[in-house]
Amino acid sequence: MKNSLLFIFSLSAYLSFAQCADPVITDFECSGPSHPVTGALITVANPVSGGINTSANVGEYTDDGTAGFDALIIDYGTPIDLSTNGLFKIKFYSSSSVQIMAKLEGGTATPDLYSDFSAVDTWQEIVFDFSAYAADGNTKVVLFFNPTVTTGTPTDIYYIDDLLFDAPPTMCTDPIITDFECDLPSHPITGALVSVANSVSGGINTSANIGEYTDNGTAGFDALTVDYGAAIDLSVNTQLKLKFYSPTSVQILAKLEGGTQQEIYSDFSLVNTWQEFVFDFSASAGNGNTKVVLFFNVAVESGTPTDIYYIDDLRFESATLSTPEVPSNEKLSLYPNPANDVINIASSGKIESYQIFNTLGTEVASNHSNAISKAISINHLNSGIYFIRLHTATSNAVIKFIKQ
Repeated sequence: MKNSLLFIFSLSAYLSFAQCADPVITDFECSGPSHPVTGALITVANPVSGGINTSANVGEYTDDGTAGFDALIIDYGTPIDLSTNGLFKIKFYSSSSVQIMAKLEGGTATPDLYSDFSAVDTWQEIVFDFSAYAADGNTKVVLFFNPTVTTGTPTDIYYIDDLLFDAPPTMCTDPIITDFECDLPSHPITGALVSVANSVSGGINTSANIGEYTDNGTAGFDALTVDYGAAIDLSVNTQLKLKFYSPTSVQILAKLEGGTQQEIYSDFSLVNTWQEFVFDFSASAGNGNTKVVLFFNVAVESGTPTDIYYIDDLRFESATLSTPEVPSNEKLSLYPNPANDVINIASSGKIESYQIFNTLGTEVASNHSNAISKAISINHLNSGIYFIRLHTATSNAVIKFIKQ
């Protein structure tokens, strides 16, 4: 290896800090790395703080861009224990898009692992999976920045941080989508959902971690989507369940997509109380749907862009295992559907108010008087799909209907 320099730390600035310890190699806040590092690397105050890395100190690595294989070497001196922590991780920042090549040396030769090309002017975490080489007895980690390239300068600068070995992420498995205790869901989830510590522990949910979902309350139909990528097996586990916590009373619309679609609305939720909602999709078995889509506070656009709801234990389950946690409210129904000029509401109670929304979540009609007929004119509406939110003294519901 060319241009190999002794790893330099500003010890005088960090004498009060302990040395880094395995599985961390260095986070540049400790007084020294857990294993000797050679290469043109120094500790500096973080000059590009932001994103995933706001730590005080980082490593500044000077790469000879005219030498394709100068490297940073971490020497363990003995075989690296990869039995549990097989993933090598590094945070990386570059002003140009480059690759990193990582390899293990000192034992049985292993393949060179290449990262994707990096983002520009953005901290990102790059992960190399060495778990397949746990028994190969390697003693060194070698990192090449912008490998094989000789068209740079002798002083190309890259910033690195948080070099460590870590365990592979745990993944939830079917029929569980996620319980937020595993690192990854069993199927990809898109939407503004993050795992957080349970700050509203109590009742039926005292688990350590939950999902925090940020809903755009000004958009009636933004959603959380679980993509199975293949037909969802509803032959046994037909009921979608989730635990839900909200500071306001809202409805959830659960929908299957990708095949013959089905929509189911929940009752309105309790306030500041964990409860479990159950959506029975047994009628959709064999319909080839590939996605679960969840709409929180569906059709409402009078909220804020950052309405927060908490969810947990999202899964499919057999109907034989189901025990409702919350009694259902009085049901409301609508007929005919599709309709031409009038929709009729079947309800044992007086309808106190209603709102009608189009598919964009825009309110197109409403009535908040104390004496509303159960026959509602829709003659003024254009043909299409609509949602009516109905309120009685004891019940609330959103019902989808089609105006012909």
